[in-house]
Amino acid sequence: MLKQFGLPDKIWSRRWRYHPLAGITTTTTAPPSKEMISIDDSNEDPKTSEAANELMTVYDSCRELNADFSAGRRMSSTCSYDDEYKSSLPPHPENWPQRPLLLRPTPGAGMKIRGVRYSSSKTYLASYEEGQSLPINNGLETKGRCLVIDFESELFIGTALLRLKNARRLDCDRNDGDGSNKDPKSTYYFHKKKRTFQTVIRGRFKRRVPMSECVTGQMFTRPAGVLPPRLIVKAAVLLMSHLAPQLQSRLEGECPRFLSPLCSTAQTAYIIKKKNQTTNADEDIEDELQEPHPSAPSSFIQSLPQTTTKNHPMSLDSDIKARIKKRKKSFDTLHSTGSVEPSFCTQSEYCFEFFQHLILFDKFTLDFPKPVGQHSLKKILNGQPLQILALHQERKQSEIGKIVEEELARLWSFDIWHESVYEDAIDDDIDIANSAASQ
Repeated sequence: MLKQFGLPDKIWSRRWRYHPLAGITTTTTAPPSKEMISIDDSNEDPKTSEAANELMTVYDSCRELNADFSAGRRMSSTCSYDDEYKSSLPPHPENWPQRPLLLRPTPGAGMKIRGVRYSSSKTYLASYEEGQSLPINNGLETKGRCLVIDFESELFIGTALLRLKNARRLDCDRNDGDGSNKDPKSTYYFHKKKRTFQTVIRGRFKRRVPMSECVTGQMFTRPAGVLPPRLIVKAAVLLMSHLAPQLQSRLEGECPRFLSPLCSTAQTAYIIKKKNQTTNADEDIEDELQEPHPSAPSSFIQSLPQTTTKNHPMSLDSDIKARIKKRKKSFDTLHSTGSVEPSFCTQSEYCFEFFQHLILFDKFTLDFPKPVGQHSLKKILNGQPLQILALHQERKQSEIGKIVEEELARLWSFDIWHESVYEDAIDDDIDIANSAASQ
């Protein structure tokens, strides 16, 4: 699930675009093997090797196609359903409060920002009333001082928290008395953590939605830019095929996407039973989250049919990683069946945590072990932001099991821009306008 690499032309191996954000944590060992990356095979699927080989065949074909493009850069069209996107670019980076990064709701996604507040407060900050620039925490915030975003979509209402390592601190916190900690490492969220990104989404569904129909990932409105070296792409393919057995990847066409099951992609997921219908998460959203035991009422496993405590080995009592592995495997299986039950209900609140370590957001690079090293996302993304995204994907099949129609509704959708990508977005719009004028 790390999808951030791609193939050229209409196919572009954008495979990674997906989960640099939705988050799958991988494990590397030193020294790296000849294949470069060691994979946590907890989600291993018998078809992953075959899928990886097929993707690499596509990669080689696209390498040949890419040779036809001058300097590895080309003009690209946008998806027909997203024609308004190019006219909804963010303001110039000089106006970004946390330059070189900007977080905002995805234009046209039906996202309503109810307000931005400190996690310990119920009062919204006036500086975020327009909702076009949203706060990014950097992990140095003290308890209760993380900025959270209350939002609402057609299907979901809740709170989002984003932490990016080395993100610029917000001006509203620079003179905060709580910010002058004598030992910043003692409260630094990223201290002794390999991860560079964390997102927590907590809230409730506004109507019943089948768990197997909810996905997370990346969706793009045009193909990619310059194709990375084959070694890097091969690493991406291996990561995807091992970590995302139920990955839906669309390589062909102008609008690639990578989606995988929401309930098995999250690093942490649990249910909160509430008597009232309030949806504003409190400062607990900042805490270190922990996967509940499968027998606990808060476990997603308890939503599955015929779940009893007898199904769970004693090793799960102390092994958090084993609990996560069990949930991921169980919900990958559920997704493959397409069952409409169990469903997210409106009476409960749900919490999802995503994190990963391969993206250095301040540099906007992918950080691989040697011999690959760092690789820029600027050329790959072709003027497009990364996303924090979840969807309800309702798919209709023909009698022979072929997908003939689908409806997508966003649960949440935020864009993470970097100023280097913004420059390409502006250039691409100018190229498209000039092309249209010459015809």
